[in-house]
Amino acid sequence: WILAFSSAFMYISRYAVNSWGPYYFETAKGYTLTQANSLVAISAVCGILGTASSGFVSDKFFRGRRNAPALIFGLMNVIALSLFLLIPEKLWWLDAISMVVFGLAIGALICYLGGLMAVDIASKKASGAALGIVGVMSYAAAGIQDIASGYLIENNKSVVNGETLYNFDTITIFWIGAACISVLLALFTWKKT
Repeated sequence: WILAFSSAFMYISRYAVNSWGPYYFETAKGYTLTQANSLVAISAVCGILGTASSGFVSDKFFRGRRNAPALIFGLMNVIALSLFLLIPEKLWWLDAISMVVFGLAIGALICYLGGLMAVDIASKKASGAALGIVGVMSYAAAGIQDIASGYLIENNKSVVNGETLYNFDTITIFWIGAACISVLLALFTWKKT
């Protein structure tokens, strides 16, 4: 259950960027819609690399243990979100780096938190149920995130002289906080994986 909650909080950060990333890049950082979508697309491509390399990384460098690489990639997720949300606007190269790191981290975390660690922890007879619970919790959190993020963005805007201004402080805390909670929860499974 702890691993399922860890994965759920990771999915909050994953879908925050996938769903709201282009909007944030456009609204908060002043990119065009095409530029904003291109930046988020970088994370999708790097996510493939993170997913494809996750098993190799844990098997080759950590002797099949998933806890240490999950911690490393979890911290990478926190760092990437912090770069994404806290650096000044119009630093394209730094925004691109944040999306590279985010994609690699999320791709690996999907494999570790959403699959490999659950199978490692559960008995062989219950591995399917374990994966199902992790998946349900993860996608439920992703859906809740979309609603919560929309609410927080909408309720933290103001109109000044006919111009709509957004305050993303609350959303920054929500998204980075979710990534931090995911890492902390995964640490509770350290001895099991």
